[in-house]
Amino acid sequence: MSRFTARFPSTFEDKDDSGDENKTVFADESIPVFPCYNLYPRSSKLSVSGNSARLKSISLNDNNDIEEDTLPIRRIGARKRDNPFKKYQVPDEIVDVIFSNLRKRDLLSAMQVCQQFYAVGHLSRNWTTTDVMERPITELTLITLMKRKIRVLRLAGAKPDPISRVNVRMFAACMLGTSRIEFLDLSRANLTVRQLLILLKPCRKLQCLSVEGNVLDDQVASCISDNKNLRELDISMTRGISINGARMIFQKCNNLEQLNASWCGLSEPILRVVIDNITDKLRKLNLSGSIRENGLNDELVDAFSAKADNITDLDLSDNGQLGDAVVATIMARFPKLTHLSLNRCYAMDPNIIVHLNIKPSLIYLNVHGCITDNNMKLFLQMCDRLKCNTQLFNFTAKPTSNNAPFIWGHNMLEY
Repeated sequence: MSRFTARFPSTFEDKDDSGDENKTVFADESIPVFPCYNLYPRSSKLSVSGNSARLKSISLNDNNDIEEDTLPIRRIGARKRDNPFKKYQVPDEIVDVIFSNLRKRDLLSAMQVCQQFYAVGHLSRNWTTTDVMERPITELTLITLMKRKIRVLRLAGAKPDPISRVNVRMFAACMLGTSRIEFLDLSRANLTVRQLLILLKPCRKLQCLSVEGNVLDDQVASCISDNKNLRELDISMTRGISINGARMIFQKCNNLEQLNASWCGLSEPILRVVIDNITDKLRKLNLSGSIRENGLNDELVDAFSAKADNITDLDLSDNGQLGDAVVATIMARFPKLTHLSLNRCYAMDPNIIVHLNIKPSLIYLNVHGCITDNNMKLFLQMCDRLKCNTQLFNFTAKPTSNNAPFIWGHNMLEY
């Protein structure tokens, strides 16, 4: 195709000096004519092309007769190409069904294909149970997890990065969000307070929670207290709990059925707050390992025994201040008690402990360390009705037992 140029007047009504209306406009070498573009005044009603900005860089100043207000534009009626992939788009519902059959690792790969796959995969039902056990995590990872439709989340033994942080705006947005998590396992994760707030602040529907080995200051306690439907709570081996924090948790969370507060350094004032707020819904209680000088004593056990008629499992191990009066209280109260642990309560007389053999409801009795090896055979003969020292560990409010792939009855394995 030969390349030619033409020159047009600034307006359609312009005439030359001679006054001849039919005078031919001859070609000129200054202005190129493109196949899809032409030069018309801005006043003409023509559609401006999206490529006009790119064509502005073409020099049009070689001809002085052309006004400066002319722009290269697309002719009206130019055919527009339809998206050839539009008719092949799959509905989000179908993509969601396909993604529900993928493993989470494959789902993450599929989410990198396009924006549609990312949006559908982000809210996929495949995230209902998520296991991040013993894996490295950052604050950005935690915020991303909280935005998904997770119902059961296990972060036990996770390896958090204490250095990497998200910006203030993203952190504030997470604090204002809500989460669907109902079962949360944070045992032995050793998270910072900021990371705990990212996980606990959006939660309002928690039923089972384990924060074993983490910090439990007033901010974290306030987040836990917002979950009024909490049934199982494990705060064993936590640190930093105060009287105010204990009051916030146990005054609002009055539906607890299992409570594990072992080895978290509860002093007598904190224990009194816990005992004063115990309800008759409590079934299992673990108060082992309190502070020896100022911890659980006979008076406190007698105080909560009047409210705990439905307790079936009680662990009072490693409390040096408990004496023989506790045995008398257990004999008179706790009508439904079946499991009792008094391990390493050295202030108790073995001759008094044997009276527990006549308690009708009691089945399992653990007294590791209270009876010497020489007297153990005689003790077992006197407590022939009971199953003595058959349990080494207490699993009250624990997410799992014996490293099983289940937490609170939910299978975490992927097939």
